[in-house]
This record gives sequence, C-alpha cells and structure tokens, in this order.
Amino acid sequence: MSKTRYKNQKESNEAIAKAYIENDYTNSQNKLLLVSKANYGEKSSNVCYSSVDDKGMNFYEFNNNAERNLMLIERYEWADFSSVTIDHSVTKSVFTFVGHGENRDITIEGKGKEVEQVIRNHSSMEVNVVKRPVWTKVLGYRSQTTWKMFMASTVYTLILLFILHALLPAATHNFIMGLALLILFLSIIGLFIGLIKPKWVLPKFKIKTRKRVLFSYLYLILSCFFIAGVFSDGESTSTPASTQVSSSQNSVTVASKKDGADSSEQKIEKNDSDKAVKEKKKQKAEEQAAKEEAKQKAEEQAAKEEAKQKAKEQAAKEEAKQKAEEQAAKEEAKQKAKEQAAKEEAKQKAEEQAAKEEAERKAKEQAAKEEAERKAKEQAAKEEAERKAQEQAAKEEAERNAQEQAAKEEAERKAQQQAASQQATTSSSTSNSGNYKPFENDPSDDQQSNMSCSGQIKGNKNSKIYHVPGGAYYDRTQDNIVWFCSEADAQAAGYRESQR
Repeated sequence: MSKTRYKNQKESNEAIAKAYIENDYTNSQNKLLLVSKANYGEKSSNVCYSSVDDKGMNFYEFNNNAERNLMLIERYEWADFSSVTIDHSVTKSVFTFVGHGENRDITIEGKGKEVEQVIRNHSSMEVNVVKRPVWTKVLGYRSQTTWKMFMASTVYTLILLFILHALLPAATHNFIMGLALLILFLSIIGLFIGLIKPKWVLPKFKIKTRKRVLFSYLYLILSCFFIAGVFSDGESTSTPASTQVSSSQNSVTVASKKDGADSSEQKIEKNDSDKAVKEKKKQKAEEQAAKEEAKQKAEEQAAKEEAKQKAKEQAAKEEAKQKAEEQAAKEEAKQKAKEQAAKEEAKQKAEEQAAKEEAERKAKEQAAKEEAERKAKEQAAKEEAERKAQEQAAKEEAERNAQEQAAKEEAERKAQQQAASQQATTSSSTSNSGNYKPFENDPSDDQQSNMSCSGQIKGNKNSKIYHVPGGAYYDRTQDNIVWFCSEADAQAAGYRESQR
C-alpha cells in the first residue's frame, strides 16, 4: 500500500497500520485477532504496531515518510515461550516472555487485556499477572519514582481542594484555614527535625531517610499553603457580600422609617403631597438598593476573577517548577548514562587488553612448545643418525671380521688341501699294498684331531656320499664323518661323489 493513497484519504497512522496488517494477513494461514500500538524497546526508535494472531505476534515499524509505511521487523511464535509475566496499568501493559533463549519485554498500549486473553486461549504458556495496588496504576504513581509521585500528589491535592471549596459551606472555611496553618507550623518543625533525625518524624515508614523526610514534609507544607490560599479567597469574597446586603437592608429600613415619620407628621395637612413624597422616596430607595446590588455583584465578579487569576498563576508556577525538576532529572539521567557508557567502555578496553595479553601469552607458550618439539625432533634425529652410524659401523666391522674369518678359513683350507695332497701320495702307496682301512670318526668328535687323513676326502656314513675340499657341503658335514685319503678310497668303500 502506497504512502500517497493514505495521505489523500487523510487517514490516521493507526488506520494506515491496521489496513496494511489486514492486507498482509490476506494470504496468511494465521487468523488475525487484533492490532494494537506497541513499544518495541531498543529494537526500533520509531512507532511500532503489533498484530496478534492465533499462533503468535508480528511487530511492524511505522514510517510515514517511507514508500512502505509499515515494515515487518520480527515475529514471535507462542510455541517459542514457556511462560509470560504481565504487568497491567491504566494505559499500557508490559509483557515479559520467558523462553529457551533470550527473554523478551514488549509493551502493548491500550489492549493488554485482549492480548492476555488471546495468549490464554491459543497457547500453552504459563500466564502470571502481576498484582499491584490500585493506586500504583494512577498516572504519576506507575513508575514508583519519588519526584513523580510528589508532583502527582501535589497536583491531585490542589484539584481536591478546589472541589472541597466549592462543596463545603462558607462557615467551615475559617476552621479549615486555621487547621491548615497549625499543620503548616508543625510540618516546618518536623522538616527541620527530620533532616537531623529521620527516625523521629517517620514512625510508620519502612525507609527512614532524609530524602523521604524532605519529600513528605514538603508535600505537607505545600498542601497547607494551598489550603490557606484557596479557603482564604472564599472568606474574603463572602464577607463583603454579606456586609453589602446587610448595609443595603439597613439603608432601606432607615429610609422606610424616615418616610413613615414624615408622613405621620404631614398626614393631616397634605395627603396628596405626602403620597408623592413617599413614592419619590420609595423610588430613590429602590434605586439605591439596585446600585448596592450591582456594586455587590461587581465586587463578587472581581473577587472571582482575582481568585481565578491567582489559581492560574499558582498552576503556572507549579508547571514551571515541574518542568524544571523534569529537566534536572533528564540531565541527571543523561549524566548517569554517560558515566555508565564510560564505565562500560573502560571495562571493554580492559577486557580487550586482557584478551590481547592472554593471546600473546598463548602465542609465546605455543612458540615455546613448538621450539621444544623441534629440538626434541632434532635430538631424536641426531640420536637416530648416531644409532644408524653405529649400526653401519658394527655391520662393517662384522663384515670385515667375516671377511677376515673367511680368508683365514680359506688359508687353512688351502693348507689342508696341500697337506692332503701330500698325504694322498703316501696313502695311495699304502693302499696298493692292501694294508689300508678308512678311519671312522666318532660322531661326537667334531674337533677333527688325531686323524691321519683329516682335511682330505670327507664322507657321511649315513648317506654314503663323500665331499671333496671346496665342495658346497664339505664344511657343513659335521657328524658321522668317515675320512678318506683319496676319491678312489671312497669309491672303493662304496661312497659316491656329492653333486655340489
């Protein structure tokens, strides 16, 4: 809905908001129940409206200068909250919704009772209504602020005094004014005493402070001044009127008496002339009474105008005083807000500094930890390198020893072959004579000592295989050995040559 349409129709903001919301709910599955003006707190500084349906609430921000007068800013579902606390006053109701997340404070103006009924009928929330005394719902007492209650009490007292002045008879005005002066005197004394010892003059108050003494007794003093001012004006206006009436009556009585005396003296001589004189005097008396009555009315009217003027001046003074106090309260609140903001900023800076120092400390610890890990890795790598070097050296040493051992064994083998070849010549001659018998080694004798043909042809008694020096199994054959001085001797004994 455009802004131009509403301006041309000269509709109010509330009518514009209601029309827009109804149009917004046209295609919605939710049932619109009511629309009301709302206060959305810090969420928006503009005027806000709320729409209440059977499943929740929508909040709209109103801007009369925008292309779209109403913008949806947030929605609350009844199912998101478990309970609600409602504080009703005369003109508005404060709803505090409690749910799984952050609590919500919403102020509904004018239709708080209807919204409460919707919540009870269409949600499962627990509804708690704040029970407050009736006087706390009166304008000036809702915020429970001391200076606001003081100003409200003063204004209400002044209004009540004007009503009592109009209702009470004039005979009671002097008594009321005297009582007010007595209370004024006692209040001034109580004020001075209370500023020294508050407990002496506040016997029934729970909070006994000098601030409470000041506001309480200033209220009494101002009330007494108002009573004296209102009822003294009534006395001053009523007294001249009664005096004028009595004086006019006396003048009429005196005039009538005088006319009667004159007429009685001249009754016999001039009846006609006496009648004319009587009529003339009577007319003069009536004129005089009319003048006195007009004068009395004029004085009464002047007294009323003067009382009205004094009341206006007093009200203007009170209003100026109230404005000055409100301005002072605003300045004080502004100053406190600035101090609070400065404190919060200092606190935030301190927290940021602490966070920065904590981050630096953690960074240093992390760097130290990484440095220690790097050194540990380097140490481990160094030890691993040393271990590998030692293993390599040991391996090389073992290989060198093995090579030396192999060379030594090769030299021994060659020496044994040389000796075997020499002994083969001798044994061959012996075998030709027919006196040779092969030597059988004791299986438990692995030292190969004291044998005539040791180191030459080695035969295995169990397998009947003989091995020549240098063969693959020559050195491996250790048990059941039969030594031969030549291959011919071995073959003659029934042994065959090894394939390797």
